[in-house]
Amino acid sequence: MRARSRHPFCAALLAAAWLAAAVPAVAGQTYPVDDSASQVLGSTLRLKPEVMPARGRPLYMVSGEIAVQVRLDVSPWQGRNGRIYMLLPDQPAGALTATWTTRGRLLPGVLRAGERALVYAGPLPARLLEDTMRLRVDADGRRLPPSEQVAFSFEIDLDSP
Repeated sequence: MRARSRHPFCAALLAAAWLAAAVPAVAGQTYPVDDSASQVLGSTLRLKPEVMPARGRPLYMVSGEIAVQVRLDVSPWQGRNGRIYMLLPDQPAGALTATWTTRGRLLPGVLRAGERALVYAGPLPARLLEDTMRLRVDADGRRLPPSEQVAFSFEIDLDSP
């Protein structure tokens, strides 16, 4: 004999909860994006001390700018929709901030060490996603080693098909 609930809404809610638990959710997946065809335009990024403030207090910030031709190989996901992020891993020197502008294909933005920032969202119609970034890096000069290497990378979150 089957027990019947006096509250049909509760029974329907329990059935929906059971069904949701039994069927796995299809979530977007994250993949690294090959940016090996990207190229720095000009020489190596050189960080220089910021201008001394008017009151004579020391300023320890260093900054530099460089242009980068970003070429992202999105051919494995051609025809799909997704969001591409630029990543900056935690830096041994601590606080490091990157700010960039683009020519319009990618989004401009700001990125701090240990974070990721959205640079593209939408359909991936082409094999290669390209843009030129004008990148500015700011850091605390007291904590930055003389030859710190900054390694940006990219990853994509794909929308469900």
